[in-house]
Amino acid sequence: MLISQTKMREAHDAPFVQARGLSLGDLRMQAYQDVDLDLEQGRAHAICAQDKGGKTELLLTLAGRMHPSKGSCTVDGNDVCTLRGMHAVRREASLSFFDHVNDVEMGLTVRTVASAELSLAGKRSNSAATRTFLSEWGLLEEADELVETLPRKTYDLLGIALAMAHDPKLLCVQDIERDLTEHESHQLCDLLRDLASRRGVTVICGVIDYDLGACFDTVTCITEETRAQQGAWLRRHQAREVA
Repeated sequence: MLISQTKMREAHDAPFVQARGLSLGDLRMQAYQDVDLDLEQGRAHAICAQDKGGKTELLLTLAGRMHPSKGSCTVDGNDVCTLRGMHAVRREASLSFFDHVNDVEMGLTVRTVASAELSLAGKRSNSAATRTFLSEWGLLEEADELVETLPRKTYDLLGIALAMAHDPKLLCVQDIERDLTEHESHQLCDLLRDLASRRGVTVICGVIDYDLGACFDTVTCITEETRAQQGAWLRRHQAREVA
C-alpha cells in the first residue's frame, strides 16, 4: 500500500510524545489528571509536579510500564493506551533508577552492576568492555565501590548510564534533586540536555522545582501547585526584563 508524501511528512513532523487528557486514577486515588503533552524527539523535557504529584506514574506510563485510565497518548507512534503499544514502547524506552521499580542491588560493586547491564543490553560485558563503558561515563574511579557507598550525584549518574547502555529512543529519569545541591542538579540537567542533543535520545525527567525544570528544553507542569510556581517564575523574569 502506497503512503502519500503528505502523510509521510505528517508522521515525520508529529511529536515523539503526544498526549491529550491523559489520566491515571480511580474513585480512591488520582495519580495524574488531564495531562496534555507535545514533546519533540531528541530534546530534554521536564515534567514538573510536587512530591506525590503524579510525575513518577506519568513517566512510567510514557515508558510503557503503567496503563492510563483515560485519555490518549502515543509514544513514537505507539498507542500506550493499548497493551500492544505498551509492549512496543517498552522496547524503546529505558529508565534511570526508579524506586521500587528497577532498584539495583546496593551491596554490589559498580563494576558488577555495569557488567550485568551491558550483558542484558546484548553488549560485550567482559572486564575490558566494562572498564571502557565506565570510563565513557566518568565512573571508572568508582568501579570497585559498592553502589550503597556512592554519593547521590554519582548514584544518579550510574542510573542514567545503565539506562543508556540499551541505546534507547526514550530515556525517563525520575529524580535529579533528592539529596543534591542546586549546582549538582543543574549539572545533571546539562548532562541530560547534552545526551538529547548529541545522541538524539528523547529525555523526559521528573522535577519538583520549576526553576530547575525551566533549564530543560521544555517544561510541562501537571499540577496546580507547579503551575503556580510557573506563574511566579514568569513574573520574576518579566520584572527583570522590565528593569
